[in-house]
Amino acid sequence: MTQNRLSIEYDEGVPGSYRGVVLTGTQTQRFMTGDPQADWAAYIAHAKNLKLSVIEASSVTHFVFDNDGWRFITKEDGCEYLVPEDKTEIQTPA
Repeated sequence: MTQNRLSIEYDEGVPGSYRGVVLTGTQTQRFMTGDPQADWAAYIAHAKNLKLSVIEASSVTHFVFDNDGWRFITKEDGCEYLVPEDKTEIQTPA
């Protein structure tokens, strides 16, 4: 079975430097619309369609840590999706 590796291309520590989501394995597939959420959703659809086994590179979590406006959620299908952060209030300790 081919191992597929997923990464997010951006300049680490540089907000706004996102370029795209890249899946490497037997072939390289690039999702580079400039919209992280759309690119991630396209990757998920592609991987599900081909029933790919995928491991994530550290750039995936680093992207979320370096860019405050993004987070992952798990949807009903069991997949994690990259979505814009929607915090509307700041939680403060009592």
